[in-house]
Amino acid sequence: MRTELKVTIVTYLILFVVGAIAMYSLDIAKEQVFNTSSNFFVKHLVTMGVSLFLMLLVKNIPFSFYERNDKWLYLAGIILLVAVFAFPPINGAHRWLHIGGFTVQPSEFAKIILILYLSIYVKKHKGKMSEFWTGMVVPMLYAIIYVGLIVLEPNLSTAMFTFLIAVVTLYYGGTKLRYFVIAVVLVIALVIIGSITGLLHSYQLGRLRYFFSGEIAPQVDIALKTLKNSGPTGVGIGNSWLKVYVPEAESDFVLAVIGEDFGFFGILLVCITYLFLSYSLMRLGSYIEDIAVRVFTWSYATVILFHVTINLGVFAGFFPVTGIPLPFISTGGSSMMALLIGFGIILSGLLNTGEGKENQNSARSSIEGESL
Repeated sequence: MRTELKVTIVTYLILFVVGAIAMYSLDIAKEQVFNTSSNFFVKHLVTMGVSLFLMLLVKNIPFSFYERNDKWLYLAGIILLVAVFAFPPINGAHRWLHIGGFTVQPSEFAKIILILYLSIYVKKHKGKMSEFWTGMVVPMLYAIIYVGLIVLEPNLSTAMFTFLIAVVTLYYGGTKLRYFVIAVVLVIALVIIGSITGLLHSYQLGRLRYFFSGEIAPQVDIALKTLKNSGPTGVGIGNSWLKVYVPEAESDFVLAVIGEDFGFFGILLVCITYLFLSYSLMRLGSYIEDIAVRVFTWSYATVILFHVTINLGVFAGFFPVTGIPLPFISTGGSSMMALLIGFGIILSGLLNTGEGKENQNSARSSIEGESL
């Protein structure tokens, strides 16, 4: 367990540094090309600091607190998702809460709340998770409420992501594989029905049309050019400029920044780092005896892996354009805060559940000795 914790902490640190370098490079490029200053680097550092503080705060809350108050946590997620409709839309979408000069995206936190709630549900019904009603229907009704609210924002990609990760959480908890397959087919069917009946918005249909027609979306085309023009090792920080023309280069298409600066090998190293992070978290979960903490840890690792897969797939033109950020590298503050809160919950579970004495002491010494 000590090894897995060390690898996890080191990979987090590597991704933080990569994100900071990418934002610093983008700031320099914008100043050189447009003669204007941006603050992506400072924003990244501030977000990272706040996120780490929240992680340490959550780490000190006993996991039993979440188990006792799981219904209230679930309700808090609903309140967050409903609250966005009280604020003016941005680009026609109600996805953010406006707090002072900052914006918060509740759907990012809702994903963590949902997998935590479902993980606790799995523990409470561990003897019946193979049954269709208890293991699939009832918990998916809880998930569908979250998914429906996210669809109404509208945010189709995040809604589908939330639905999928809910199904995976239940699968880790013992739901039969055939139910998992049925759920995935159901999602695909709903998307097709939505596109035929006009329930999808025009920009969503446009993204799907680009994807299924085999054409490359304009933002994907310019993002790929940054990689093509940089070669295998990139052109280096301060020597790149094409990335400033990539829409959302600081968030959804941050791989364009990494690709132009460090080339194909830079992107490859980032992907390997994510694989190490996900694998170490999965291994860490396998040592945990408490079923709720174990299922949450595996689900959390899968959330990260899905984020990376979708973001990389969009960048490469394999998936339709979505708003899924690259964890810990993109400037998406809500995503980083939610994911580090999730890691804090895992640490809480390691330190405050009834696992074997040796594993618990090992976890405590590793966390305290190599704290983020």
